[in-house]
Amino acid sequence: MIEQELYPLTGGFREPLLVVEWVMVFLFLELAFLLYMRIRNTETKFSNFIEQASIFFLLSYSIMWIFYIFGDYYMDTQLSRLVAYNIGYILRMILGLIFMYQIERYQVLFRKYLFSKLFLVFTGFSIVLFFTAIDVTQYASLILFWIPLFLMFIIYMIKLAKNVSKTQELTNLNTKIYFSILGVLILCVGFGATADPVVDLFGLGLRVLGDILQICGIIILAVFFTRLPSLSEKDWKDKIDRLFLMRASGICIYYKFFKDPTNKRDEQNISSAINTIKMILREISHNDGEMVIEKEGKVLITHQGKYITGVIIADQNLNSLNFLLKRLIKKVEFLYSNIIRDWDGEMEIFRPIENITQEIFF
Repeated sequence: MIEQELYPLTGGFREPLLVVEWVMVFLFLELAFLLYMRIRNTETKFSNFIEQASIFFLLSYSIMWIFYIFGDYYMDTQLSRLVAYNIGYILRMILGLIFMYQIERYQVLFRKYLFSKLFLVFTGFSIVLFFTAIDVTQYASLILFWIPLFLMFIIYMIKLAKNVSKTQELTNLNTKIYFSILGVLILCVGFGATADPVVDLFGLGLRVLGDILQICGIIILAVFFTRLPSLSEKDWKDKIDRLFLMRASGICIYYKFFKDPTNKRDEQNISSAINTIKMILREISHNDGEMVIEKEGKVLITHQGKYITGVIIADQNLNSLNFLLKRLIKKVEFLYSNIIRDWDGEMEIFRPIENITQEIFF
């Protein structure tokens, strides 16, 4: 255990350490704010649950370090230092619980809400330790916070590497996974280098290095982890509801209902759906390429080809659905390029699109 006279921190390392650690706190808060602004400016909320959860992780980490700083630099007694530390631990556990819940709300990692329930129990246990065994909480936090968090991260990465749909266009997925794991390892090593037993053995110079490693680790995580695809990408068949292909004039040349496909759809129901799509397309007619909008509890994924506009109505915005829609439009336009240009209004000619849809979506 570190001798009490080391705290509050004094000497030549006090000022550089204080500067670096406040920079670290504000960096984490700034990253949380940037993620919040990114989410707020996104059309749909479903595809960015990783970003939502990451906000709470960054907040928990920055708040923890605020109390670390007050404990190490401004508290005169070991008890007051431990009290400051433990307030930081408890707030970190609460925000960590919200982080876990945000992840498991949209993605089952092992069993539904397993890690959230475990973290809830550990949060309660941390509060008990605060009043009964405050001197062991620094070591207990390794088990109560870091181990379950690391296990959840590893499970997520393993499932992501194994199960993401092969139909999705995944750019440099392995690189993103490896760098995300590297970021976590650097963050853990950096945090470990600031622990009391390590500082006691190697001195405050290692704490400076640990702070720098934590900054590097969190930046790597922010760059790569939030760009990883969701595990929900492999479950796109459960999310897609309807598909429409329409001419620029608004005429629907093909539609398909994915949910309850065996049920017959009456003409009034189909006509109503098509008219709704037409109105939405008129609203976004000035936009080229692809667009995702949320309307009446559903997500509309649109992509404009040269002759055809495709619309998917789904429960969640997924990159895999964007990719499959673009693939469908590209293939239909390739096969029907001459027909579409001089189309005389005969709908029977488009019946083979069903075979193309079956090939791509099933």
